[in-house]
Amino acid sequence: MIVIDEFRDWGHALNRKYGPSAHLCSDIVGEAGTEELVAFARCIGMRASWLQKPGTTHEHFDVFASRRERALAAGAREVDKYEIVAIWKAKRAALAEAR
Repeated sequence: MIVIDEFRDWGHALNRKYGPSAHLCSDIVGEAGTEELVAFARCIGMRASWLQKPGTTHEHFDVFASRRERALAAGAREVDKYEIVAIWKAKRAALAEAR
C-alpha cells in the first residue's frame, strides 16, 4: 500500500524553494516495496532518481505542491505523522525478524 503524510515545513532549502513537503512511501519491506513505490511515483510524474534513502525501511519520495493531490487521486492513502512513523517502525521490525 502506498501512503502519503501531511504537508510539513522541515525548514530546509527545498522547503524554502518549493514550500512544504510530504512523504510518499510503501508499507511493503524490501525490493517489492521499492518497486511498488517507484512505479506509483512514476504514475504521478516523479522520477525514480528522486527516491530518498533507497534500500532502507525509511525510503520515500518528498512530494511538493500539486503532486500530493495527484498521489491521493491515484490511490495513495492519507496518513498522519504518527501513522507514517508506525509504518517505518513496522518495516524495520519485519526486516530485523527476517534476518
